[in-house]
Parts: sequence; structure tokens; C-alpha cells
Amino acid sequence: MCSRCCARSIPKRPTPLPRRLPVSKDAPVRVVPLGGLGEFGLNCLAIEHGEDAIAIDCGVMFPDSHMMGVDRVIPDVGYLASLGERLKAFVLTHGHEDHIGALPYVLPELPVPIYATRFTQALLEARLEEHPEARRRASIERFEPGDRWRLGSLEIEALHVTHSTVDSCGLAIRAGRRLMVHTGDFKLDPSPIDGRVSQLDRFRQLGDEGVDLLLSDSTNAEVDGRTESESKVPDFLRPIFEKTRGRIYVTTFSSHIHRMQTVVSLSARFRRALAIVGRSMETTASLATRTGHLTIPGNMLVDRKEAGRLPRSRVCILVTGSQGEPGSALMRLATQESGDLVPGPGDAVIFSSRVIPGNERAIGMVIDQLFRLGAEVYYEPVSRVHVSGHACRDELREMIETVRPRYFVPIHGEFRNLVHHRRLALSAGVPREKAFTLVDGEVLELTREGARVAGSVEVGRVYVDGTGVGEVDEAVLRDRRHISADGVVVVILGVSRQSGRIVSGPDLLVRGLPVPEDSDNFREIKEAVAARVAAMPAAAVADLPELQEEVRLAVRRYFRREMGLRPVVVPYVMEL
Repeated sequence: MCSRCCARSIPKRPTPLPRRLPVSKDAPVRVVPLGGLGEFGLNCLAIEHGEDAIAIDCGVMFPDSHMMGVDRVIPDVGYLASLGERLKAFVLTHGHEDHIGALPYVLPELPVPIYATRFTQALLEARLEEHPEARRRASIERFEPGDRWRLGSLEIEALHVTHSTVDSCGLAIRAGRRLMVHTGDFKLDPSPIDGRVSQLDRFRQLGDEGVDLLLSDSTNAEVDGRTESESKVPDFLRPIFEKTRGRIYVTTFSSHIHRMQTVVSLSARFRRALAIVGRSMETTASLATRTGHLTIPGNMLVDRKEAGRLPRSRVCILVTGSQGEPGSALMRLATQESGDLVPGPGDAVIFSSRVIPGNERAIGMVIDQLFRLGAEVYYEPVSRVHVSGHACRDELREMIETVRPRYFVPIHGEFRNLVHHRRLALSAGVPREKAFTLVDGEVLELTREGARVAGSVEVGRVYVDGTGVGEVDEAVLRDRRHISADGVVVVILGVSRQSGRIVSGPDLLVRGLPVPEDSDNFREIKEAVAARVAAMPAAAVADLPELQEEVRLAVRRYFRREMGLRPVVVPYVMEL
């Protein structure tokens, strides 16, 4: 274990915690989703039994276009904080940001142990390096598929599943007489790159025991059939490697180690050197190499400078930016902000990843620019260059039929995904009254008598803006949207404390509006402010809040009347 993250050294298998006075085996179990049921991202789910509770995952959601200036969105974990010492741990299913990305922000307030597989641990440690307080409080215990350990009255068993990142797992949770299965993000890949298939036999054995509740990934609940195997991707990419005479650029999610391994293998086969460009890709490749999940021949890897000197036909470049992120390596190459390695005629650029909803426009702009540079661009759905990491409907049905749960709750998806997944469960034999479509905050209670929705808890979203966590709220975002849409006018005014007359200004600072400083409008706005102040009684001028409001209204009225605009007006009045 990495000492720099202040994580204590532990044996390979987590050590069971000391037993306390037993909790009744028939004590109710509460399942409380705090994020991820009704949206993609924010995945976090609490399970409570007696005086003990765990949280499964704690992820981010990337901001929508209307969340201006926001870097990350994290779940409001106030409910977890209210559990106090009852909260025993975070248990992580895998290392994607929508499952672990919120931990650096919540650990300072919730310094409980974290349980993670080897690669997930490595990813989290790398993230914590950027957050000293969370790093200091982090205590990470590593587990392997097949491990079982106890957290108070809850017993956890890790189950290996295939997904689009390595070391992914589902969980079996025993709480008294109740047995629950959480699939994590999964697909039933019959031939994964590393040969490690999902432990479907173990899921079947749990079904034989009698599973009370199945919580299952709903991402692809709208998609018929089965997800293609990751082992098909080399067949998709090989023809591109065969016919391309220039450089080959491949962009994918930086956590997709199997996809990276495919690119490494194809580069070796076609005698191309490999350069990795982009901070997150470089970091992840280094971590995966260290943990043994990625193998790159020593003589293959080159830095970007050497890649620029090699013949174009002898280079492959793994690059970040599959979602068109501003400032990403691929974006900078496409816009020629980065002078070296710019794609051009004869080169191929492969977008080997899915499009996250909301990123379509940004990705399209990058693709357009790459075509303008003369490169050939391969992307879904025009070209087959990607397979999903999530189960489609036939696999989802197979999981339900394998586990045979008494009760079913779809998780991980927007509301329509949950609805379609519930309907699939009904067609697979789950009784209608035993399949629940929960949303964030709704509590499912399992008792000896059965399962029911037992009220709700307060949930929400917390915005991360720079180093500020929770300082931006809806009012701030509303102001930002207003400024973005309508512009801003700052009015600077100095008034005499004795006479109440204007002695300085009014001066205007205008942004985002068609009002040049030498225009008649500019002059008329100043005159409107001066006239309004002159018409005010001296006592009103002396009242700064009232004066600021009158100045604001005078400017707003002018813009609305003369120009049909509604800018944000910020008056700044000084007493002189």
C-alpha cells in the first residue's frame, strides 16, 4: 500500500472487525440511494442494518452546459454524515470517476475506511494526491474478488465482473437474514482481453441461497441484444492500422486499460512506436503498468518529442480528449495550439469510446476540425471502433434469471433507463409489486414481512467550483446564466457625502453588450443615471442601498426601453 496516502499496511484480505453484541437477524435493512438513480453519475448508495451502515461508491457527475463555471458535481452526503459512527466504510465497485470521484471532497468530513480493489485503489490514491486533507485522512483497505469481510453486522463478498475498466466487481451483502446483490457496472463478456469473465457461477450460487434484493446496472436497459465482447475491438481497429500510412491517433477513456492494451498490441504488430499524450492517460498507463494490468514493451514507448521526429508511418499516439474536453490533448492538437504532432493528411484519428450525453456538440466540433486538417476520422456510429462496457437487455435479463431475486431495484441510469429495466425484470418473472423504481432519496426497507418504500431522506447536489465545495448554489448559477445570456453593466459613481451630488462619474464598464464607448447609447445611459440621482431627495442619496437600487433600475429601464435588452446591472457607489 502506498504510504504517501497515509493508508495503513494491511494483509491481502481485509481483516474482519471485532464482533459486538449481536444485532437481531430480523432487524430491518434500509437501502438509501443518494445519487445515480435518475441521472448518470453521482453513484452513491447506503445500506443500513441495525447500528451499522456502509456506502457503496461515491462518484461525481460532470456538469451540464447550464452549470456555468462548475468543475464537478458531487452528491450531498449530509445523510451519511448524520449516521455518525454507524457509517463503517465506503465500499467501491470500480475506479470510474462516477463511482469514486467525489471521495476527495467528502473524506475530510467523512473519514471512514475505504475498501477497494487493487487498480481502484491506485486510481483513488492518484486522485488524492491533489487533495492533501483528504489524502491525510484516507485509510484504504484492499480486497480481491472472492474476499469476504465483516463491517459490523454487515458481511460483504466481492464478485468479479467484466466492465470497461479492470478490477471491477459486484457485491453480495448479507445483513441478518437478508441477502442483497449489487451488480456494480457490468457486462457478461464471454471473452474479455484478460480472460477473466464475470463470476456468473457465483451469482447463480447466491441465487440458490435466496437473494432478497438485486440492485442492477441500468445503463443499457434501452438497448436490445448483448454487448459485444472487448475481444472484438482488435478486429475493428486492425483494418485501420493496415491501411493508414500516416500517424494513428487513438482516443478513449483514460481508465479503459483493456482498450489501451489493444492499441499497444496493434502498435507492436504493425511496428509502430507508441506515445501517450495527455496527463490523465499518462497517469493511468503508469498506474496500470505498476499494478500489472497493462504491459508495454520497453522499446515501444516514446515521448512526444521523439514521436514527432519519427516517420509518420511508424507512430501511434494514445491521446486524451475523447469527449471533446476543452484543453484536452486532442482538442489542443485539433486546434493546432500544440505545435507538434498536429494531425494532417494521411493520418487517422480513432474515437474509440462512447459519447457521454451532453458532449455531442463538443465532440462534433473536434471531429470537424480534424477533417479540416485533412485527417481521416473514425467514430461511432459511422465506424465500428468501440464496444460498450455495460450489459444490454439480454445480459440484464440473464443476470435477473441467474440471481432470481425476491425484489428488484434498477440502479445507475436516468429515469427512463430505470423504467425500462424494471419492465425487463417484470418480463423475466419478477412480480410487479416486487420491482421498485426508486429515485434518489427514496428509502427501500426490507423486513421479515417484505419490502416497501419507507419515506425519503434529503438528497441533493453539491457544486465544486475551483477549490470551493458547496459555495456555488442555484442562485449563483442563475446569475452566471443571466450574465452569459444578457451581458453585464457595472456603473461606478462617486457622490458627495455632504451635498448628495455626483462628484465622480457615472462611469460604465460594459461586457457582452453591443454598446461601444463612443456610441450615443453609452452617453445616454450616463445621462439617465445622472438625471435619476439629481431627482432623488438628499436623504435618499445618503442611503447607499437605496441609491444603488435607483441607479440599477435606471440603467435596466434604459436598456429595456431603448434596446430590448435585460443585462445584469451592478452599481458601485462611493461616498466622497
